[in-house]
Amino acid sequence: MSYFLPYQQRWIVDDSPLKIYEKSRRVGITYATSYRANRKCLREPQGSSFVQWVSSRDDLTAKEFITDYVAKWAKESNAIARGLDGSNVEVVDEKHGITAYVVRYNNGARICSLSSNPLAFAGKGGDILLDEMDLHLDQATLYAMAYPCITWGNQLEIVSAYNPDGSIESEFAQLCKRAKADNSMGFSMHRTTLTDAIAEGFVEKVNEVKAAKGRPTQTREEFYEQIRRGCLTRSAFETQYMCVPNETSGLQFIEPICLNNAVQKLDCYWGKLEGSNGGEDTLIKPEFWREVLPAGKQYVLGYDVARTGDLSSVWVNRLDGNCAMLAALVTMHKTRFEKQKKVLAALLKCGITGAGDNTGLGMNICEDLETEFAGSFVGVNFASSKMQLGTLLQSAFEAHNQLIPLQYPEIKADLAAIKKDHTSAGRLLLTVGKNELVPESHGDIAWSCALALYAAQEFAGGPCRMEPSSKKAVRDSDDEFYTSRRNLNEISKENRWC
Repeated sequence: MSYFLPYQQRWIVDDSPLKIYEKSRRVGITYATSYRANRKCLREPQGSSFVQWVSSRDDLTAKEFITDYVAKWAKESNAIARGLDGSNVEVVDEKHGITAYVVRYNNGARICSLSSNPLAFAGKGGDILLDEMDLHLDQATLYAMAYPCITWGNQLEIVSAYNPDGSIESEFAQLCKRAKADNSMGFSMHRTTLTDAIAEGFVEKVNEVKAAKGRPTQTREEFYEQIRRGCLTRSAFETQYMCVPNETSGLQFIEPICLNNAVQKLDCYWGKLEGSNGGEDTLIKPEFWREVLPAGKQYVLGYDVARTGDLSSVWVNRLDGNCAMLAALVTMHKTRFEKQKKVLAALLKCGITGAGDNTGLGMNICEDLETEFAGSFVGVNFASSKMQLGTLLQSAFEAHNQLIPLQYPEIKADLAAIKKDHTSAGRLLLTVGKNELVPESHGDIAWSCALALYAAQEFAGGPCRMEPSSKKAVRDSDDEFYTSRRNLNEISKENRWC
Protein backbone atom coordinates (compact mmCIF):
# COMPACT_ATOMS: atom_id res chain seq x y z
CA MET A 1 0.00 0.00 0.00
CA SER A 2 3.00 2.33 0.37
CA TYR A 3 2.92 2.58 -3.44
CA PHE A 4 -0.16 4.81 -3.13
CA LEU A 5 -0.37 8.35 -1.80
CA PRO A 6 -2.07 8.82 1.59
CA TYR A 7 -5.38 10.08 0.19
CA GLN A 8 -5.51 7.11 -2.21
CA GLN A 9 -4.81 4.71 0.65
CA ARG A 10 -7.62 6.17 2.74
CA TRP A 11 -10.05 5.55 -0.10
CA ILE A 12 -8.84 2.02 -0.82
CA VAL A 13 -9.17 0.77 2.77
CA ASP A 14 -12.56 2.40 3.40
CA ASP A 15 -15.19 -0.38 3.43
CA SER A 16 -18.14 1.86 4.31
CA PRO A 17 -21.38 0.89 2.55
CA LEU A 18 -21.84 4.44 1.20
CA LYS A 19 -18.80 6.38 -0.01
CA ILE A 20 -18.53 9.62 -1.93
CA TYR A 21 -15.41 11.33 -3.29
CA GLU A 22 -15.33 15.02 -4.24
CA LYS A 23 -12.07 15.23 -6.14
CA SER A 24 -9.73 17.17 -8.37
CA ARG A 25 -9.20 15.96 -11.90
CA ARG A 26 -6.24 13.67 -12.64
CA VAL A 27 -4.95 13.05 -9.12
CA GLY A 28 -5.18 9.25 -9.27
CA ILE A 29 -8.57 8.48 -7.73
CA THR A 30 -9.81 6.30 -10.61
CA TYR A 31 -6.42 4.59 -10.48
CA ALA A 32 -6.91 3.78 -6.79
CA THR A 33 -10.55 2.81 -7.28
CA SER A 34 -9.70 0.31 -10.01
CA TYR A 35 -7.09 -1.24 -7.69
CA ARG A 36 -9.77 -1.60 -5.03
CA ALA A 37 -12.18 -3.21 -7.51
CA ASN A 38 -9.57 -5.77 -8.56
CA ARG A 39 -8.65 -6.47 -4.92
CA LYS A 40 -12.28 -7.09 -3.97
CA CYS A 41 -12.65 -9.63 -6.77
CA LEU A 42 -9.44 -11.44 -5.82
CA ARG A 43 -10.60 -11.80 -2.21
CA GLU A 44 -13.79 -13.61 -3.19
CA PRO A 45 -13.94 -17.40 -2.58
CA GLN A 46 -14.06 -19.93 -5.40
CA GLY A 47 -17.48 -20.11 -7.01
CA SER A 48 -18.31 -16.51 -6.12
CA SER A 49 -21.12 -14.63 -7.85
CA PHE A 50 -19.82 -11.22 -6.75
CA VAL A 51 -20.23 -8.40 -9.29
CA GLN A 52 -18.55 -5.01 -9.26
CA TRP A 53 -20.57 -2.65 -11.46
CA VAL A 54 -18.82 0.41 -12.88
CA SER A 55 -20.84 3.17 -14.54
CA SER A 56 -18.73 5.56 -16.62
CA ARG A 57 -19.72 8.66 -18.58
CA ASP A 58 -19.24 7.08 -22.04
CA ASP A 59 -18.35 3.84 -23.79
CA LEU A 60 -14.68 4.68 -24.32
CA THR A 61 -14.17 5.47 -20.63
CA ALA A 62 -15.97 2.27 -19.68
CA LYS A 63 -13.60 0.24 -21.85
CA GLU A 64 -10.51 2.09 -20.61
CA PHE A 65 -11.42 1.31 -17.01
CA ILE A 66 -10.85 -2.34 -17.94
CA THR A 67 -7.96 -2.13 -20.41
CA ASP A 68 -5.94 0.67 -18.78
CA TYR A 69 -6.58 0.07 -15.09
CA VAL A 70 -8.05 -3.31 -14.13
CA ALA A 71 -5.75 -5.11 -16.57
CA LYS A 72 -2.70 -3.54 -14.89
CA TRP A 73 -3.72 -4.67 -11.42
CA ALA A 74 -4.71 -8.14 -12.57
CA LYS A 75 -1.29 -8.55 -14.16
CA GLU A 76 0.48 -7.21 -11.07
CA SER A 77 -1.37 -9.71 -8.87
CA ASN A 78 -0.93 -12.62 -11.31
CA ALA A 79 -4.71 -12.99 -11.45
CA ILE A 80 -6.30 -15.34 -13.96
CA ALA A 81 -9.07 -13.40 -15.65
CA ARG A 82 -10.80 -13.19 -19.03
CA GLY A 83 -11.68 -9.98 -20.85
CA LEU A 84 -8.81 -7.77 -19.68
CA ASP A 85 -8.27 -6.56 -23.26
CA GLY A 86 -11.83 -5.25 -23.48
CA SER A 87 -12.90 -7.92 -25.96
CA ASN A 88 -15.46 -9.60 -23.70
CA VAL A 89 -18.64 -7.60 -24.30
CA GLU A 90 -21.76 -9.11 -22.77
CA VAL A 91 -25.43 -8.17 -22.78
CA VAL A 92 -26.43 -7.19 -19.24
CA ASP A 93 -29.97 -6.04 -20.07
CA GLU A 94 -31.66 -7.80 -22.97
CA LYS A 95 -34.82 -5.70 -22.80
CA HIS A 96 -32.96 -2.44 -23.35
CA GLY A 97 -30.02 -3.87 -25.30
CA ILE A 98 -27.44 -2.70 -22.74
CA THR A 99 -23.96 -4.22 -22.95
CA ALA A 100 -20.91 -4.04 -20.69
CA TYR A 101 -17.20 -4.79 -20.83
CA VAL A 102 -16.88 -7.77 -18.51
CA VAL A 103 -13.82 -9.19 -16.74
CA ARG A 104 -14.39 -12.70 -15.39
CA TYR A 105 -11.99 -13.89 -12.70
CA ASN A 106 -11.14 -17.54 -12.19
CA ASN A 107 -13.04 -17.58 -8.88
CA GLY A 108 -16.28 -16.43 -10.56
CA ALA A 109 -16.15 -12.77 -9.52
CA ARG A 110 -16.82 -10.19 -12.23
CA ILE A 111 -16.26 -6.54 -13.04
CA CYS A 112 -18.89 -5.13 -15.41
CA SER A 113 -17.97 -1.73 -16.83
CA LEU A 114 -20.61 0.09 -18.84
CA SER A 115 -21.40 3.55 -20.14
CA SER A 116 -23.99 5.75 -18.48
CA ASN A 117 -27.43 4.14 -18.52
CA PRO A 118 -29.43 4.09 -15.27
CA LEU A 119 -31.66 1.30 -16.61
CA ALA A 120 -28.72 -1.10 -16.49
CA PHE A 121 -29.08 -1.36 -12.70
CA ALA A 122 -32.73 -2.46 -12.72
CA GLY A 123 -33.01 -5.78 -10.89
CA LYS A 124 -29.26 -6.01 -10.33
CA GLY A 125 -27.24 -6.55 -7.16
CA GLY A 126 -23.58 -6.10 -6.29
CA ASP A 127 -21.13 -3.33 -5.51
CA ILE A 128 -21.66 -0.13 -7.50
CA LEU A 129 -19.15 2.49 -8.63
CA LEU A 130 -20.54 5.65 -10.21
CA ASP A 131 -17.47 7.18 -11.85
CA GLU A 132 -17.51 10.91 -12.73
CA MET A 133 -21.13 11.18 -11.63
CA ASP A 134 -21.29 14.95 -12.18
CA LEU A 135 -20.75 14.40 -15.92
CA HIS A 136 -23.80 12.13 -16.22
CA LEU A 137 -26.82 13.76 -17.85
CA ASP A 138 -29.45 12.28 -15.51
CA GLN A 139 -27.73 12.02 -12.14
CA ALA A 140 -30.89 11.76 -10.07
CA THR A 141 -32.17 8.73 -12.01
CA LEU A 142 -28.70 7.17 -12.01
CA TYR A 143 -28.52 7.35 -8.22
CA ALA A 144 -32.13 6.24 -7.77
CA MET A 145 -31.53 3.10 -9.86
CA ALA A 146 -28.09 2.32 -8.37
CA TYR A 147 -28.89 2.66 -4.68
CA PRO A 148 -31.25 -0.38 -4.35
CA CYS A 149 -28.50 -2.63 -5.76
CA ILE A 150 -26.67 -2.54 -2.41
CA THR A 151 -29.66 -3.63 -0.30
CA TRP A 152 -28.14 -7.04 0.54
CA GLY A 153 -24.95 -5.73 2.13
CA ASN A 154 -23.14 -4.33 -0.88
CA GLN A 155 -21.38 -1.02 -1.39
CA LEU A 156 -22.07 2.17 -3.37
CA GLU A 157 -19.09 4.36 -4.28
CA ILE A 158 -19.49 7.72 -6.01
CA VAL A 159 -16.45 9.47 -7.47
CA SER A 160 -16.37 12.72 -9.42
CA ALA A 161 -14.79 16.04 -10.17
CA TYR A 162 -17.28 18.80 -10.88
CA ASN A 163 -18.61 19.40 -14.36
CA PRO A 164 -17.36 22.80 -15.61
CA ASP A 165 -20.78 23.21 -17.26
CA GLY A 166 -22.62 21.93 -14.19
CA SER A 167 -23.95 23.77 -11.18
CA ILE A 168 -24.27 23.70 -7.42
CA GLU A 169 -27.75 22.22 -7.95
CA SER A 170 -26.52 18.99 -9.56
CA GLU A 171 -27.30 15.75 -7.73
CA PHE A 172 -23.61 15.08 -7.06
CA ALA A 173 -23.08 18.58 -5.64
CA GLN A 174 -26.12 18.19 -3.42
CA LEU A 175 -24.97 14.78 -2.15
CA CYS A 176 -21.58 16.26 -1.24
CA LYS A 177 -23.24 19.21 0.46
CA ARG A 178 -25.40 16.91 2.60
CA ALA A 179 -22.45 14.65 3.44
CA LYS A 180 -20.48 17.67 4.69
CA ALA A 181 -23.46 18.97 6.69
CA ASP A 182 -25.62 16.68 8.85
CA ASN A 183 -24.74 13.60 6.73
CA SER A 184 -28.22 12.20 7.27
CA MET A 185 -27.67 9.73 4.41
CA GLY A 186 -24.62 8.21 6.11
CA PHE A 187 -21.93 8.73 3.47
CA SER A 188 -18.24 8.32 4.17
CA MET A 189 -17.01 11.61 2.71
CA HIS A 190 -13.65 11.97 0.96
CA ARG A 191 -12.34 15.19 -0.60
CA THR A 192 -9.07 15.94 -2.38
CA THR A 193 -8.35 19.25 -4.10
CA LEU A 194 -5.25 19.86 -6.19
CA THR A 195 -3.59 21.58 -3.24
CA ASP A 196 -4.50 18.65 -0.98
CA ALA A 197 -2.96 16.20 -3.46
CA ILE A 198 0.19 18.32 -3.79
CA ALA A 199 0.57 18.45 0.00
CA GLU A 200 0.46 14.64 0.12
CA GLY A 201 3.15 14.04 -2.51
CA PHE A 202 1.35 14.17 -5.86
CA VAL A 203 3.95 16.34 -7.62
CA GLU A 204 6.73 13.97 -6.62
CA LYS A 205 4.79 11.10 -8.22
CA VAL A 206 4.33 13.15 -11.40
CA ASN A 207 8.04 13.99 -11.42
CA GLU A 208 8.90 10.28 -11.32
CA VAL A 209 6.92 9.78 -14.52
CA LYS A 210 8.41 12.88 -16.15
CA ALA A 211 11.95 11.85 -15.27
CA ALA A 212 11.37 8.40 -16.77
CA LYS A 213 10.34 10.12 -20.02
CA GLY A 214 13.34 12.44 -19.97
CA ARG A 215 11.22 15.51 -19.27
CA PRO A 216 12.09 18.27 -16.78
CA THR A 217 10.64 18.01 -13.30
CA GLN A 218 8.94 20.80 -11.36
CA THR A 219 8.68 22.10 -7.84
CA ARG A 220 5.30 21.96 -6.16
CA GLU A 221 4.84 25.70 -6.71
CA GLU A 222 5.77 25.49 -10.40
CA PHE A 223 3.39 22.60 -10.97
CA TYR A 224 0.49 24.37 -9.28
CA GLU A 225 1.05 27.56 -11.27
CA GLN A 226 1.27 25.64 -14.54
CA ILE A 227 -2.09 23.99 -13.89
CA ARG A 228 -3.71 27.24 -12.78
CA ARG A 229 -2.43 29.25 -15.73
CA GLY A 230 -3.58 26.61 -18.18
CA CYS A 231 -7.26 27.04 -17.23
CA LEU A 232 -9.20 29.49 -19.37
CA THR A 233 -11.30 30.81 -16.49
CA ARG A 234 -11.32 30.90 -12.72
CA SER A 235 -14.47 28.77 -12.67
CA ALA A 236 -12.75 26.14 -14.83
CA PHE A 237 -9.88 25.93 -12.34
CA GLU A 238 -12.20 25.86 -9.35
CA THR A 239 -14.52 23.16 -10.72
CA GLN A 240 -11.84 20.93 -12.20
CA TYR A 241 -9.15 21.19 -9.55
CA MET A 242 -10.46 22.80 -6.36
CA CYS A 243 -13.76 20.94 -5.81
CA VAL A 244 -15.89 24.09 -6.10
CA PRO A 245 -19.13 23.64 -8.09
CA ASN A 246 -20.46 26.41 -10.29
CA GLU A 247 -22.73 28.76 -8.41
CA THR A 248 -25.83 29.74 -10.34
CA SER A 249 -29.24 31.36 -10.01
CA GLY A 250 -28.87 35.00 -10.98
CA LEU A 251 -25.13 35.53 -10.59
CA GLN A 252 -23.35 37.47 -13.32
CA PHE A 253 -21.60 35.15 -15.75
CA ILE A 254 -18.75 37.63 -16.17
CA GLU A 255 -17.62 38.77 -12.74
CA PRO A 256 -18.19 42.48 -12.02
CA ILE A 257 -14.52 43.09 -11.23
CA CYS A 258 -13.55 41.70 -14.64
CA LEU A 259 -15.98 44.03 -16.40
CA ASN A 260 -14.73 46.98 -14.35
CA ASN A 261 -11.13 46.20 -15.29
CA ALA A 262 -12.08 45.99 -18.98
CA VAL A 263 -13.40 49.56 -19.12
CA GLN A 264 -10.77 51.85 -20.70
CA LYS A 265 -10.55 55.14 -22.56
CA LEU A 266 -10.90 53.95 -26.14
CA ASP A 267 -11.77 55.57 -29.45
CA CYS A 268 -14.99 53.81 -30.39
CA TYR A 269 -17.72 54.66 -32.88
CA TRP A 270 -21.31 53.62 -32.13
CA GLY A 271 -23.76 53.80 -35.01
CA LYS A 272 -27.46 53.26 -34.38
CA LEU A 273 -30.22 52.40 -36.83
CA GLU A 274 -33.89 52.61 -35.90
CA GLY A 275 -36.10 51.05 -38.55
CA SER A 276 -34.64 51.17 -42.03
CA ASN A 277 -33.77 54.86 -42.11
CA GLY A 278 -31.57 57.22 -40.17
CA GLY A 279 -27.86 56.89 -40.80
CA GLU A 280 -28.26 54.09 -43.31
CA ASP A 281 -26.62 55.93 -46.21
CA THR A 282 -23.50 56.48 -44.15
CA LEU A 283 -23.19 53.03 -42.61
CA ILE A 284 -23.48 51.16 -45.91
CA LYS A 285 -20.48 52.94 -47.46
CA PRO A 286 -17.08 51.19 -47.24
CA GLU A 287 -15.32 54.55 -47.48
CA PHE A 288 -17.03 55.66 -44.28
CA TRP A 289 -15.67 52.65 -42.41
CA ARG A 290 -12.20 53.24 -43.83
CA GLU A 291 -12.27 56.63 -42.13
CA VAL A 292 -13.63 55.28 -38.84
CA LEU A 293 -11.25 52.32 -38.61
CA PRO A 294 -7.59 53.29 -39.15
CA ALA A 295 -5.75 51.29 -41.78
CA GLY A 296 -2.94 48.87 -41.00
CA LYS A 297 -4.77 47.20 -38.12
CA GLN A 298 -6.50 43.83 -37.95
CA TYR A 299 -10.24 43.89 -37.32
CA VAL A 300 -12.83 41.21 -36.71
CA LEU A 301 -16.57 41.52 -36.28
CA GLY A 302 -19.37 39.58 -34.65
CA TYR A 303 -22.98 39.81 -35.83
CA ASP A 304 -25.93 38.91 -33.60
CA VAL A 305 -29.09 38.87 -35.69
CA ALA A 306 -32.58 40.18 -34.89
CA ARG A 307 -35.43 41.66 -36.91
CA THR A 308 -38.21 43.06 -34.74
CA GLY A 309 -38.13 42.87 -30.93
CA ASP A 310 -34.44 42.57 -30.05
CA LEU A 311 -31.42 44.41 -31.42
CA SER A 312 -29.20 43.33 -34.24
CA SER A 313 -25.67 44.09 -33.12
CA VAL A 314 -22.37 44.27 -35.01
CA TRP A 315 -19.31 44.34 -32.73
CA VAL A 316 -16.00 45.28 -34.38
CA ASN A 317 -12.82 44.47 -32.45
CA ARG A 318 -9.38 45.83 -33.22
CA LEU A 319 -6.77 43.21 -32.44
CA ASP A 320 -3.41 43.94 -30.89
CA GLY A 321 -1.65 40.69 -30.10
CA ASN A 322 -3.86 38.82 -27.64
CA CYS A 323 -5.84 41.94 -26.78
CA ALA A 324 -9.12 42.89 -28.46
CA MET A 325 -10.50 46.43 -28.21
CA LEU A 326 -13.98 47.49 -29.24
CA ALA A 327 -13.41 49.88 -32.16
CA ALA A 328 -16.93 50.17 -33.54
CA LEU A 329 -20.44 49.06 -32.70
CA VAL A 330 -23.57 49.14 -34.85
CA THR A 331 -26.95 48.40 -33.32
CA MET A 332 -30.05 48.06 -35.48
CA HIS A 333 -33.61 47.95 -34.17
CA LYS A 334 -36.49 46.86 -36.40
CA THR A 335 -34.21 47.14 -39.41
CA ARG A 336 -34.96 45.06 -42.51
CA PHE A 337 -32.48 42.30 -43.30
CA GLU A 338 -31.72 43.87 -46.66
CA LYS A 339 -30.44 46.99 -44.90
CA GLN A 340 -28.58 44.98 -42.27
CA LYS A 341 -26.83 43.03 -44.99
CA LYS A 342 -25.65 46.25 -46.64
CA VAL A 343 -24.06 47.40 -43.38
CA LEU A 344 -22.26 44.06 -42.98
CA ALA A 345 -21.16 44.10 -46.61
CA ALA A 346 -19.67 47.58 -46.26
CA LEU A 347 -17.54 46.40 -43.34
CA LEU A 348 -16.51 43.14 -44.97
CA LYS A 349 -15.51 44.99 -48.16
CA CYS A 350 -12.91 46.78 -46.05
CA GLY A 351 -11.12 43.47 -45.52
CA ILE A 352 -12.61 42.85 -42.08
CA THR A 353 -13.33 39.22 -41.21
CA GLY A 354 -16.29 38.13 -39.15
CA ALA A 355 -18.74 35.58 -37.76
CA GLY A 356 -22.50 35.71 -37.39
CA ASP A 357 -25.35 33.84 -35.77
CA ASN A 358 -26.82 31.66 -38.52
CA THR A 359 -29.52 30.18 -36.29
CA GLY A 360 -33.18 30.79 -37.12
CA LEU A 361 -33.67 34.30 -38.51
CA GLY A 362 -29.98 34.67 -39.22
CA MET A 363 -29.69 31.62 -41.46
CA ASN A 364 -30.42 33.25 -44.81
CA ILE A 365 -28.48 36.45 -44.30
CA CYS A 366 -25.43 34.60 -42.94
CA GLU A 367 -25.53 32.13 -45.84
CA ASP A 368 -25.62 35.05 -48.28
CA LEU A 369 -22.66 36.72 -46.56
CA GLU A 370 -20.71 33.45 -46.49
CA THR A 371 -21.24 33.08 -50.22
CA GLU A 372 -20.38 36.68 -51.11
CA PHE A 373 -17.43 36.91 -48.72
CA ALA A 374 -16.12 33.36 -48.80
CA GLY A 375 -13.06 33.08 -46.61
CA SER A 376 -13.92 36.26 -44.71
CA PHE A 377 -17.22 35.47 -43.00
CA VAL A 378 -18.58 32.35 -41.30
CA GLY A 379 -21.91 31.50 -39.73
CA VAL A 380 -22.01 29.94 -36.28
CA ASN A 381 -24.81 27.71 -35.01
CA PHE A 382 -25.56 29.75 -31.94
CA ALA A 383 -28.10 27.30 -30.53
CA SER A 384 -25.57 24.46 -30.22
CA SER A 385 -22.55 26.66 -29.44
CA LYS A 386 -23.98 29.00 -26.81
CA MET A 387 -22.03 27.56 -23.87
CA GLN A 388 -18.79 27.51 -25.86
CA LEU A 389 -19.32 31.10 -26.95
CA GLY A 390 -20.15 32.05 -23.38
CA THR A 391 -16.96 30.45 -22.09
CA LEU A 392 -14.97 32.25 -24.78
CA LEU A 393 -16.53 35.55 -23.73
CA GLN A 394 -15.97 34.92 -20.03
CA SER A 395 -12.35 33.83 -20.45
CA ALA A 396 -11.51 36.88 -22.59
CA PHE A 397 -12.67 39.25 -19.85
CA GLU A 398 -11.09 37.23 -17.03
CA ALA A 399 -7.74 37.27 -18.85
CA HIS A 400 -8.05 41.03 -19.56
CA ASN A 401 -7.99 40.33 -23.29
CA GLN A 402 -11.17 42.25 -24.16
CA LEU A 403 -11.44 46.01 -23.57
CA ILE A 404 -14.58 48.15 -23.79
CA PRO A 405 -14.96 51.96 -23.95
CA LEU A 406 -15.51 54.09 -20.86
CA GLN A 407 -17.91 56.46 -22.63
CA TYR A 408 -20.55 53.80 -23.31
CA PRO A 409 -21.77 52.29 -20.00
CA GLU A 410 -24.60 50.67 -21.97
CA ILE A 411 -22.11 48.12 -23.31
CA LYS A 412 -20.92 47.10 -19.87
CA ALA A 413 -24.56 46.83 -18.75
CA ASP A 414 -25.31 44.45 -21.60
CA LEU A 415 -22.41 42.18 -20.72
CA ALA A 416 -23.50 42.25 -17.07
CA ALA A 417 -26.99 41.13 -18.10
CA ILE A 418 -25.79 37.59 -18.90
CA LYS A 419 -26.59 35.48 -15.85
CA LYS A 420 -25.91 31.99 -14.60
CA ASP A 421 -28.81 29.63 -14.06
CA HIS A 422 -29.29 25.87 -14.12
CA THR A 423 -31.51 23.30 -15.77
CA SER A 424 -33.72 20.93 -13.80
CA ALA A 425 -30.89 18.39 -14.10
CA GLY A 426 -28.43 20.83 -12.50
CA ARG A 427 -26.48 21.75 -15.62
CA LEU A 428 -25.22 25.30 -16.10
CA LEU A 429 -27.51 27.48 -18.18
CA LEU A 430 -26.94 31.02 -19.45
CA THR A 431 -29.85 33.44 -19.34
CA VAL A 432 -30.13 37.16 -20.05
CA GLY A 433 -31.56 39.75 -17.70
CA LYS A 434 -32.53 43.33 -18.45
CA ASN A 435 -30.19 45.97 -19.78
CA GLU A 436 -31.71 49.03 -18.13
CA LEU A 437 -29.69 51.36 -20.36
CA VAL A 438 -30.68 49.67 -23.63
CA PRO A 439 -34.08 48.04 -23.05
CA GLU A 440 -34.26 46.71 -26.62
CA SER A 441 -31.17 44.57 -26.08
CA HIS A 442 -31.43 41.21 -24.42
CA GLY A 443 -27.74 40.43 -24.38
CA ASP A 444 -27.52 41.04 -28.13
CA ILE A 445 -24.54 43.38 -27.81
CA ALA A 446 -22.77 40.93 -25.51
CA TRP A 447 -23.32 37.97 -27.83
CA SER A 448 -22.01 39.96 -30.80
CA CYS A 449 -18.83 40.42 -28.74
CA ALA A 450 -18.60 36.65 -28.26
CA LEU A 451 -19.01 36.13 -32.00
CA ALA A 452 -16.24 38.66 -32.69
CA LEU A 453 -13.95 36.73 -30.36
CA TYR A 454 -14.87 33.57 -32.24
CA ALA A 455 -14.03 35.30 -35.53
CA ALA A 456 -10.62 36.20 -34.12
CA GLN A 457 -9.99 32.50 -33.53
CA GLU A 458 -11.43 31.49 -36.89
CA PHE A 459 -9.35 33.96 -38.86
CA ALA A 460 -6.30 34.27 -36.61
CA GLY A 461 -3.34 35.38 -38.68
CA GLY A 462 -5.77 36.43 -41.39
CA PRO A 463 -5.95 39.68 -43.32
CA CYS A 464 -5.51 43.16 -41.96
CA ARG A 465 -8.09 45.67 -43.06
CA MET A 466 -7.67 46.94 -46.63
CA GLU A 467 -5.98 43.67 -47.63
CA PRO A 468 -8.75 41.17 -48.42
CA SER A 469 -7.65 37.55 -48.44
CA SER A 470 -8.62 34.85 -50.91
CA LYS A 471 -7.98 32.19 -48.27
CA LYS A 472 -10.96 29.93 -47.63
CA ALA A 473 -12.13 29.64 -44.05
CA VAL A 474 -11.54 26.22 -42.53
CA ARG A 475 -14.33 25.40 -40.11
CA ASP A 476 -14.51 22.71 -37.53
CA SER A 477 -17.78 21.22 -36.33
CA ASP A 478 -19.50 22.90 -33.39
CA ASP A 479 -18.38 20.01 -31.18
CA GLU A 480 -14.76 20.86 -32.03
CA PHE A 481 -15.23 24.51 -31.19
CA TYR A 482 -11.79 24.95 -29.72
CA THR A 483 -9.88 22.46 -31.87
CA SER A 484 -7.01 23.67 -34.06
CA ARG A 485 -7.63 27.34 -33.33
CA ARG A 486 -5.20 29.93 -32.15
CA ASN A 487 -6.70 31.04 -28.88
CA LEU A 488 -7.20 34.80 -28.87
CA ASN A 489 -7.54 34.79 -25.12
CA GLU A 490 -4.48 32.67 -24.40
CA ILE A 491 -3.73 32.95 -20.71
CA SER A 492 -0.52 34.87 -20.11
CA LYS A 493 2.11 33.87 -17.57
CA GLU A 494 0.83 36.65 -15.34
CA ASN A 495 -2.78 35.37 -15.61
CA ARG A 496 -4.44 37.59 -13.05
CA TRP A 497 -8.04 36.44 -13.51
CA CYS A 498 -9.21 39.95 -12.58
